[in-house]
Order: sequence, then C-alpha cells, then structure tokens
Amino acid sequence: MGNSEQTILLVSDDATLCATARREFEARITGLRVATVSSVAAARRILEGNSPAVILLEEASVAAEAGEPRGIAPRLDAVVTSLAVHAPVVVIGAAEKRAELSALIDAGVADYVPRNGGNLLATLGPVQRRLEQAQKMAASTSDQLMQGEADFGEVLRHELNNPLTGILGNAELLLVEIHRKNDGRIPHGGEQRLETIAALAVRLRETVRRLSHEWEARQHPVH
Repeated sequence: MGNSEQTILLVSDDATLCATARREFEARITGLRVATVSSVAAARRILEGNSPAVILLEEASVAAEAGEPRGIAPRLDAVVTSLAVHAPVVVIGAAEKRAELSALIDAGVADYVPRNGGNLLATLGPVQRRLEQAQKMAASTSDQLMQGEADFGEVLRHELNNPLTGILGNAELLLVEIHRKNDGRIPHGGEQRLETIAALAVRLRETVRRLSHEWEARQHPVH
C-alpha cells in the first residue's frame, strides 16, 4: 500500500463492532482511517460530499428508512447498489443473506463476508483488495494521463465499468420484478432503483467530462 491516506466508511449501529474494526484495520493497514456511521441514511449524507475508498456495510444496519412503511426494510441489493455509486461495498452479515447480492457480487460491485461473531479478520482480505484497486486506479488516471503513460482507452474502461455495471444490474433487476408481477405498476423498491440508475448516469456523464478535460490538457499542455 502507498503512503496516502485512505478511508473506509463503516455503516453499523454496533458500537463494539465499530471499535473493533477501527482498531483492527488501522493497526493492520498503513495509512488507513476508519470512519463510522450508525445508519445508511447517515452514510448517504456523508457520501454527498465525500467518497471513501471502500464502504463496509453491516447487513443488520439496513433497516426501514424515512418514507418506508413501518416494519418494511428496503431490499439489501437496492441499498448496496445505491452505495456502490460512490465506492465498492463489502457487506458483512448472515450467510443466508448472500444470495440476495449474488448479481452484484458476480458483477464485481460488491463482496459479501459471512459474519463470524466479532471476528473481522475474514473481511480483511476483500477490504485490502478493494483498497489496492482504489489506490491503483487513482495512480493510473489523472497523473498518468497527464504524463502520457497510460492508455486512454484502458483508463476509460476502468472508470466507466462500475457505473455501467450498476445501471445494467438495476435495470435488469427492475425488469425481472416488473415481468414477474405483470400488473402495470412499479414494484416495491422500483423508485429507488430508478433513482440509482439516474445517479449512476450522472456519474457517468461527470466521469466522461472529467476525462475529456484531462485528455484535452494532455494533448494541449499549457507552457
């Protein structure tokens, strides 16, 4: 790992888990800071202005949010998809919940680690891999484009892959639900999926705009 600081955003209302994660991860990974929030809603407020390298989500913290009917929690895959707009998500939770995220895991958007009591070591591997990917990506975009060391097509492919995967994944899941119910209505959670698709489309637009500016600067340097 490099010397630059990276941040994990841990979403959990378990104070013991948060304290253990901060101690274990910061001791084992150089240059890492663990920030914690107790709810998905709080995480979304932070993510409006800052994107961590990795989001570590405790599955049990996904509870009913404002606007949801009492006792009805949002779908885990919908929550993970909305968070993955900002950073890769590593979910820690009950083993039987993994199946709900199989499409996102297969697409490379998320990882799932079964919770084993308070032992977080099982999450260390996926978290480190995601941190290394983020660090390599940061090193291979702006600086290397400006220096002419990176292939623009490769950088573009890496930058656009995650939002495109999220758009396709959400669209496919939404279509499956629509076809299954076949009642002409948007299924439960459908509006959130559409909002996520829209957010990912905005991210794609901004990414293309940023890379275009960097490419222009590379082609026409200011002397």
